[in-house]
Amino acid sequence: MNNALYNQIRIFQSIAREGNISAAARKLEITPPSVSNALKLLEEYIGHPLFVRTTRRIELTETGQLLLEQTAAAVESLENSLESIRDQHQEPSGMVRITLSRFAYLLILKPAMAEFCQQYPGIQLEISVYDGTVNIIKERFDLGIRFGDILEGGGVARPLMKPFREGLYASSAYLSRHGTPEVPADLCHHQLIGYRFITNNRILPHYPKNAGKTKRVKALIDFLISTTGR
Repeated sequence: MNNALYNQIRIFQSIAREGNISAAARKLEITPPSVSNALKLLEEYIGHPLFVRTTRRIELTETGQLLLEQTAAAVESLENSLESIRDQHQEPSGMVRITLSRFAYLLILKPAMAEFCQQYPGIQLEISVYDGTVNIIKERFDLGIRFGDILEGGGVARPLMKPFREGLYASSAYLSRHGTPEVPADLCHHQLIGYRFITNNRILPHYPKNAGKTKRVKALIDFLISTTGR
């Protein structure tokens, strides 16, 4: 197959997908006359009309439908192969928009930014640090980094870190002055530094009023005695 015939088939498939010559021209970023001429040459080569044209629409003929069915997979496979080979020898470049929480930025992205920028100088990062909920698709972000397993429809998630255990931490000096809590209800009498979620206005850590009825929570609440080195 010569280059001209391959290009004519690609244009023919674009017309079939887009539904008319003007839309195919816009998709291919060429002029409508060029699309019409390529279709004319292909029809002359095939020896049969490929579309039935009216003033309002264009439809595939039986020959056109047969040509589309027999060439679509082959052309797609060839283009995918060429794209894959090209990507292996081409440095990534362009804009990548990221949304992530402040904690995710400090823990995940910030430590890796310098090395990433050195390895991929052609990629420009646009970073939005926000602790609230963001619809990645609606806000047109390329990537979002959040904690948890909530995912908007249409998104694809990949884990960046292994699961880690949350805990409450206190210094030995604080515990020596105020004592060590034994049950969750004891925390109501301590000075806690919490984290407020912007979206639902919830503060962590949060314990219900009847938490005193629970069993002792040594297995659930871990205190790091930072000043003793333990």
